[in-house]
Amino acid sequence: MEKSILSIALSVSSLLALSAHAQQAEPALARVIYEFMHINDTLQPDKPHKEEMVLYIGQQASLYGTYANERVNQQIKKQMENPAFDGNLTITGSGRTTRESYYARPAEQVLKQLSGLAGDQYLVDDDYPAIDWQLTDETKTIGGYTAQQATGRFKGRDYTVWFTTDVPFQAGPWKLLGLPGLVLEATDSRSEVAFHYAGFETLAEGDASVAAPENAIVTTRKELDKLTAAFQKNPQAFMNARAQSGAQRPGSGSTINGDPIMDPSRIKSININKDDSQTSSVTNNPLELEQ
Repeated sequence: MEKSILSIALSVSSLLALSAHAQQAEPALARVIYEFMHINDTLQPDKPHKEEMVLYIGQQASLYGTYANERVNQQIKKQMENPAFDGNLTITGSGRTTRESYYARPAEQVLKQLSGLAGDQYLVDDDYPAIDWQLTDETKTIGGYTAQQATGRFKGRDYTVWFTTDVPFQAGPWKLLGLPGLVLEATDSRSEVAFHYAGFETLAEGDASVAAPENAIVTTRKELDKLTAAFQKNPQAFMNARAQSGAQRPGSGSTINGDPIMDPSRIKSININKDDSQTSSVTNNPLELEQ
């Protein structure tokens, strides 16, 4: 699933406020950046979905999702900290970004999916992936780290992944979990899905946390699918119905990270510059070919 940069901009203050209030929060010790590629439309393979993704890793948990939110936040912060800021924001970025993020606690075999919809965050239990990884003796260097090859089948796709034990983490992008190291790269046998390593950074305490937001709306997959269908059919009617019900978006009314300089009330207008022309709007080739 995807969302536009406009919806990111409209909900950015709420999303940032969520980061400070979470269940089972633990400090993020490191983050990994991946360049994600997915040929979502097999009839237009020259127009794949490309996106920068991030994996935050803690001692017991990890959180994977789009890096677009943070890129937008960086733009907002830079403009609002400028003494000459006049209330008019300009945000530039990709027009298509991933709605889902994934919170995993491997020791407990827990995987939860977070989905953004119209400014709210919905939390759904997911099946923890049981991938029968086959390790090989083949190695190569990725980003200065020695990586070992492994292969496995998941949701209808055969993946070749490269993981490293040079860092003390056992995690991976998306649902590619269960290896004795950190996954740096993964591709499927059809060359339709790829996660390419784009950077690793250790974090200081307080830089970020790994958690599922406590004020996310807990629901079922079936109910979330209904809400998503209703929103896609008529976004305005969906928003009006929610407003009439008195529902409030999580974190509404908060300043960004508690910083008065970043008070959303200072924003008069948002100008969006987006380019989604390089990605097909049709999805006939989902990430998960099998349920």
